[in-house]
Amino acid sequence: MTVHPELAATGFAPVGGFGPVAKGRKLEIRQVWGHNVDYEFWLIRQAAEKYPYVSMDTEFPGVIHCPSKPHFLLTPSERYALLKANVDALHLIQVGLAFASSPDAPPALAFEINLREFDPRVHRHAPESIKLLADHGLDLAAHRAHGVDARVFAAHLMASGLVCSGNAVTWATFHSAYDFGYLVKLLMGRKLPRTLPEFLGLVRVFFGEQVYDVRHIMGRCPGLRGGLDAVAAALGAAREAGRAHQAGSDSALTWEAFRRVREVYFAREGVRGFAGVLYGLELELDLAAAAANGNKHGGAITNNSNIKLANSKLVNNGSNNKFANNGGNRCAVGGGNGGRNRSRNSRRVAPQVQVAVAALR
Repeated sequence: MTVHPELAATGFAPVGGFGPVAKGRKLEIRQVWGHNVDYEFWLIRQAAEKYPYVSMDTEFPGVIHCPSKPHFLLTPSERYALLKANVDALHLIQVGLAFASSPDAPPALAFEINLREFDPRVHRHAPESIKLLADHGLDLAAHRAHGVDARVFAAHLMASGLVCSGNAVTWATFHSAYDFGYLVKLLMGRKLPRTLPEFLGLVRVFFGEQVYDVRHIMGRCPGLRGGLDAVAAALGAAREAGRAHQAGSDSALTWEAFRRVREVYFAREGVRGFAGVLYGLELELDLAAAAANGNKHGGAITNNSNIKLANSKLVNNGSNNKFANNGGNRCAVGGGNGGRNRSRNSRRVAPQVQVAVAALR
């Protein structure tokens, strides 16, 4: 493996380099903080070229807006309005990425990116969610003191080769609508778009069409139910490193669950038919409901007032928004670099982003 240019003169070389997890060798979850983010994302760029199968998970401070009717009665567009209200108001805490060489291979390595923006003393959150994260080892004081600035993370992610790369990367996730919501918000440097179709269009532009949500796939798996840990246990997938409710460890377990669900339930036909659909935001269900109601616009909510929230006072996050606004005219993020950080395929995808962003104005 090539040595980072800044470290080559010292004779430094990463121990072990990149390679499949050997039998008996524990999966490595690399911790990414403010002091090492440049080097770790250099490694991520190398990993993206060698390991095109990536699983992703995030940790965030729960939800503060709840629907006034049971969740199962919400339409996909109503669920998206709820997601948008929460994501627009809150801050991302942690992102996990795990890399594999093929659909059948175990994860070779994983990264846990620790962000600094969230402060429970001043930012809204669900107390029970923060307690859960703290009980599982997440140190919010360390995040505030040593974490990665969200703008820096967004710029590095844009330059990593993982986004705006067409279908070069296959993504595996679990119940990931909120995960993609936070990432799209950071990458765009602005609040989420008003409607579900616009949001799904941006997910497709940034992450491609090979996006799989295990929670959605489970709808075709008799007897398979529950959260990530329960599903993984039922499939015989073990947590190789880290703890539950830590994004790096959960991203690796997500990959194992995805790998096993393919082997157990879809060994013949594969899972391509599930690509591009996020659990709870199934657009085809929304279109069907719209047709039944005579709505020619596809049932997309164009104003968040169409859904009543139990906590109806929506937060305007504009004054606290620390994410760079790139003007929406290219597949790149500002953050002080003039939009120069971009993925290797961003020039080709940029027109798609322009069209997607134009629809938000």
